[in-house]
Amino acid sequence: MRGEGRETRAAGRLLRGAAARALSLAILLLSAGTAVFFLIHLVPGDPAAAMLGEGASPGDVAALKHDLGLDRPVPEQYVSWIGGLVRGSLGTSILTRKPVTGEILRAFPATLSLALAAFAAGLLVAVPAGVVAAFRSGRTVDHALRMVALAGVSTPNYVSGPLFVLLFSVTLGLLPVSGREAPLSIVLPAATLGLTVAALLTRMVRASLLEELGKPYVLAARARGESAVGAALRHAGWNAIPPVLVVAGLQFGSLLTGAVVTETIFSWPGVGRLLVQSIQRRDYPMVQGCVLFIAAVYVLVNAGVDALAAALDPRAAARRSGEGG
Repeated sequence: MRGEGRETRAAGRLLRGAAARALSLAILLLSAGTAVFFLIHLVPGDPAAAMLGEGASPGDVAALKHDLGLDRPVPEQYVSWIGGLVRGSLGTSILTRKPVTGEILRAFPATLSLALAAFAAGLLVAVPAGVVAAFRSGRTVDHALRMVALAGVSTPNYVSGPLFVLLFSVTLGLLPVSGREAPLSIVLPAATLGLTVAALLTRMVRASLLEELGKPYVLAARARGESAVGAALRHAGWNAIPPVLVVAGLQFGSLLTGAVVTETIFSWPGVGRLLVQSIQRRDYPMVQGCVLFIAAVYVLVNAGVDALAAALDPRAAARRSGEGG
């Protein structure tokens, strides 16, 4: 009976934790959407005037604003937008007159493919570089890799992207500059995004592996006659993976939501570029929908990373559940 009571209490804590997390996520998304809604209405410019052009008469502009509902008070527009969210609608684009949800979903595959390519490139560089740096800790190669990683972390995308274009497209003529049509179009934007990922994960792999290599169980394995590489692969390597996976998951979430600059530089037709174009054109519903979609993706990825961390370290999850209860 006591065991059943403990299981019931544990299940109750999990349900309460899940409900609290769902409520906090909903509040976070609503707050983000509300902030963007009112901020975008403070941006100078009239969408109706921009659509009709400079030669449009005031009457035509007023008529279009009325047709689009932009002449209503902002609080009234906000209430209407919230009502649409409750019904599962992000509204209709001012410019294309198409549903915002459909436009975002058409652009998301490009963002997802770019994020996957950048993430894969970052991992391919970070894992071997981090392992080498850990095994050669304090030596020349370690110092060199750490300096390169620091440079990668410190270089923003709006600097590395144009530099890649100048080198590989303008100077060498090896890769296309922009767009998504050519087979190799993804290389430069993926390299631009993957540079930061590789730098961060290299440092993380090195730190996590070094921490495990200094623990008693690895030293005991070495004392039993195992080689340094064998002890690292059989023992330290597996224990060093969980924290790296958590950080890698967070980086993947950042790639899905933070490619705005890179997509704009390389004219990559993803959600980030769609957001920038919508801001320039004063397409209020599209801007609000893009920001809300980006926030939702990032929140969901973070929730998945939390679940992954709990699965990799059940004791930490149990401690968190106990504290929450």
